[in-house]
Amino acid sequence: MDALAFPTLAGTILSEAVKFLFDRASSVLDRRAGRVPAEGPEQVAGQAQPLLVRPQALTDERVSRITGAHGALRVYLSRPELLVGDDAELKEVLGRLRRDLEEVYGRRLPFGDEKEADRPGVEISQQADLLYGKQVGMRVGGITERGRAHIDQNAGTVEATGEQVGIEVEGTLG
Repeated sequence: MDALAFPTLAGTILSEAVKFLFDRASSVLDRRAGRVPAEGPEQVAGQAQPLLVRPQALTDERVSRITGAHGALRVYLSRPELLVGDDAELKEVLGRLRRDLEEVYGRRLPFGDEKEADRPGVEISQQADLLYGKQVGMRVGGITERGRAHIDQNAGTVEATGEQVGIEVEGTLG
């Protein structure tokens, strides 16, 4: 499954997925703004374990994406007739938001009939204040059609001798 793919959902399940992601985005943004204690666990119906925000994952770029997706979903929630399961733009917003929230919470958030095992792959998060050498998120010989890779890298300063590489693939993707 592509990193930004979101399952085709319809009807009530799609509405519930949009509401769930909207509420999680609201919670993350409230915690980031200090309206809710950032370190407190969040009890969420349907989740076996409470969700915990990983503060290091709340980069300015990620918060900006979450804020944008939150605004886009607000439109869908106020106009439910726009919720159509095969809406490519909606699926992209939901997929990106889910990916960001999974990084913030440090766990997967499957929807519909998805199971965690349905999304094989690897996720890498690397942070560096100062980078002198080479930082490689993943080095692989190839990725299968079902394979998925998500690399999140952040470096404050990359020196002239430094290099930040998200993924090095020998062969073909897919």
